[in-house]
Amino acid sequence: MKILIIDDNAHHAELAACRLEQEGWKIEISDDPIPRESFHHFDFIILDFSMPRASGIDVLKKMKEMEIRTPVILMTGHGNEIIASDAIKLGAYDYLVKDTQLVYLERLPNVIREARSKHELLETNRFLIQELQKANDQLQKLTFTDEMTDIYNYRFLMNQLGTEISRVERYKKPLCLCLIDIDFFKQINDRYGHPTGDATLRKIANILKETTRAVDFVGRYAGDEFLIIFPDTHLEDAKRLCERIRQKVSDEKFYVKNQLVRLSLSIGLTSYSAAERKTSDSMIEAADMALYKAKEKGRNRVEVFQTGLAGQSKRKPSSLPSLNAH
Repeated sequence: MKILIIDDNAHHAELAACRLEQEGWKIEISDDPIPRESFHHFDFIILDFSMPRASGIDVLKKMKEMEIRTPVILMTGHGNEIIASDAIKLGAYDYLVKDTQLVYLERLPNVIREARSKHELLETNRFLIQELQKANDQLQKLTFTDEMTDIYNYRFLMNQLGTEISRVERYKKPLCLCLIDIDFFKQINDRYGHPTGDATLRKIANILKETTRAVDFVGRYAGDEFLIIFPDTHLEDAKRLCERIRQKVSDEKFYVKNQLVRLSLSIGLTSYSAAERKTSDSMIEAADMALYKAKEKGRNRVEVFQTGLAGQSKRKPSSLPSLNAH
């Protein structure tokens, strides 16, 4: 074990060092109380309370600020419960009073062993708590994240949309959402296989995340469909965002098995309406109708829900033209 003794009294420091070296421990002595990164290299620190440049309490405070967790035993020539209490609160593992008969030197090795055991237990607990937090964070991420694309999943989108609608109704802010479908995506799966289709979905998801704003909520709605919630966004601004997304994907070069494949998106956009679209389901239905209209008009376009679309049938299966591969 490597121990650092910090004491401005060279005689006391030498006495302590001699006793601890009898235990086979490596000892270094310093009269400089200023904490530094090298403190991390020691297994233990014996710290004198009363020094001209800084008190032991000052040193403990600085070590805490620097997140130096090397265990410390505070030594002093005067017994003082207030000092002892302050030292323990600041992270010291124990507090020893120097006596003229040097009895404290005989106690010191056992105090160090007990403190070290306590320190190791606390460090183990801290590590387990960190690992548990990581596991909880991962579980939470899995709860709200689509595993394949690493964007929000359907469950999160529905919860968030409900929250945004409540916020709109309370604060009278604008709200828009869009449904996005990858044109002729089935042909990717049929021609190149599902692993390639999955990779395509992930790339599209990354483009959506990179192209949207930090305040937007991008998620996978179902299959090859994505949904984006645009909080506090007017319809014209949301349309410009959707056009930017559509253009980005249209310009992107997708290489599938060394072949250049061009992909496009059809996007249906709607905004919150207190009169017509007051629920999550009604907003999604409106966006879905606009999406059907975009496909009906030739795909690779953004369509905005119009009241006249209400009552029209949902998207119908149609013949798929050959994939535009070069």
